[in-house]
Amino acid sequence: MPRWMSLVSKCLLALLCLAFVLPGIALAGVDVNTASSAELQTLPGIGPSKANAIMVYRSENGPFADLGALDAVPGIGPSTLEKVSTLVDFGQGSEALATDLAELPETGEPKSAPKSEPAPIAPLGSGVNINVASAAQLESLPGIGAAKAAAIVESRQNQGLFTSCQDLTRVSGIGQATVANMGAGCTAE
Repeated sequence: MPRWMSLVSKCLLALLCLAFVLPGIALAGVDVNTASSAELQTLPGIGPSKANAIMVYRSENGPFADLGALDAVPGIGPSTLEKVSTLVDFGQGSEALATDLAELPETGEPKSAPKSEPAPIAPLGSGVNINVASAAQLESLPGIGAAKAAAIVESRQNQGLFTSCQDLTRVSGIGQATVANMGAGCTAE
């Protein structure tokens, strides 16, 4: 066999080996306990809001042990879990706490509830407490989408707590009609 054919066959063999090795490396999974917002957004169904919610949740509650623990993040449901189930791993555990929330993009997304005490869980039917609710929880209020929820969290962080739901009018884009539409679903306890 001519020398050039031997060289070509060796190159093809090397490429074939790489074809089997590289997919295993590429599909190793995103470690949800250490991934940055940008890395989390590479997962299907995870955009900036959900990526930031994952980062906030893990900083407040510790590392995720498994896929079931990821289900506790506001905005992550069965459909998202199904999409990411084969693409995530949970290998780095406690190293996740080293992920700094300061890396969250300057988009008005929530940073974190105060560390001094965890946000209370409101009993069913008592409404959303605008002074402790996450952006995802605020989105459950009528007339509040992702952008307004982020603006509420930013206002709360920069200007202090709200004394009543009526104070939401200090947030750009929220008027009297929006506040009135919230009714008893909004609290500022």
